[in-house]
Order: sequence, then structure tokens, then C-alpha cells
Amino acid sequence: KHPVMFGIFLPDDDCDDYDHIIPAVGIRYRYSDVYDPDDKLTFYDLYSPRAFERCLSEETMASTRADMSTINIRGERIPLITDYGIAITGVRDKDRVTLLVHLAVSARDEPDPVINEKSREMDGIVTVSNLTIGNTYVLLRYASYKFTPIEGDANNFINSFFDVKHEFIADNSTYIYKDPKKIPSKGSVYYRCVLKPDVDQNSSE
Repeated sequence: KHPVMFGIFLPDDDCDDYDHIIPAVGIRYRYSDVYDPDDKLTFYDLYSPRAFERCLSEETMASTRADMSTINIRGERIPLITDYGIAITGVRDKDRVTLLVHLAVSARDEPDPVINEKSREMDGIVTVSNLTIGNTYVLLRYASYKFTPIEGDANNFINSFFDVKHEFIADNSTYIYKDPKKIPSKGSVYYRCVLKPDVDQNSSE
């Protein structure tokens, strides 16, 4: 029901927690409420465009950090001791004041940390949906989730510690914005869009 990201060990790296974060995009199972080592997980490694499928058995998909270096293991493994998987359930917005925002970036993969490739700068295209034509909106970009509000009205967002503010008047129910500020592949950015307050907005009546 939700996108899932999880950490993996790589055979030529040495981080104690995990070496790489990848998305799971599907699972094939016989029983929906019982673990089966023959269940098959579909995921991307973010190095190549093709999807991979692997049985979720300990022998083929899990490992400790120590075993990665002492056993002849090829390919990625899920850390056996600690669960680093998370389900992405959506934006935290307790007061439901933000608009639906979708981010697309210019690269489908990322530099390979195993061979120490340098971080890449990507272009970001932001699409805001569910707009009312004629109303003024404020699109905010944040450098960290720590600065991104999770509650409050539109003023709370506009007065928060954002990096960039972009105002626009909706001439359609969707708005596409090409962010002039690059997005580093080793970092993260967060966007929120709110209706600009204290403006004589159009009424839908």
C-alpha cells in the first residue's frame, strides 16, 4: 500500500549499519499474514534501470556485517540484526493545509558509493496539484525534515525555516515549477505548498 525504502549491505563496503538505501516496489507471496522464505521481493538497486527479484530467505537475502566479509557473498543483503526498512505513508500535515506536491528529478540512478563516485547535482521539477484557479500559493523548499512543519496554519509554514520561497498564481488546477536550485544526489530536499493567507482569494461559489 505504501512505498518502502530499506537499507542493505554491499559486499565491498564496511558500514556497520547499512551501505545503501533502495526502494522495494513489490512482493509476491502465498500467505498475506505469514512470513514465508519463498516470498519474493522486487526492488531496484538504483544503479541500473532493471528491477531485481530475490527470495526473502535468510540464506539468500540476509546477512550480518561480519558475514559479508568472511563469507563469499555476491550482491546486496538485508541486515539480519536490525530492521532499517520504512514505509513512506505520506506528508505529516496534522491540520491539512498543504497541497499535493510531486517531485521528479533528472536522474534515474545515483553515483555508486562502493567505487567512491562523486555526488551528482540534479534538476528538480515540482508539480503542485488540486489548485484553485486565480488563487495565490506559496511553494517552500526545505533542506531538512527538521525544519519542515508538521502542523499549523499557512502562516506557520510561511514563517518557518525554509531555504527558498516561490509564489505563484494558479492558472490551472496544476502548476509545474522547475527549481533553479540544484538537488545533490547525496542529500535530500522537502517541498510544501500552501495557500497564501491574507489575500482576497477567489471563491468557488
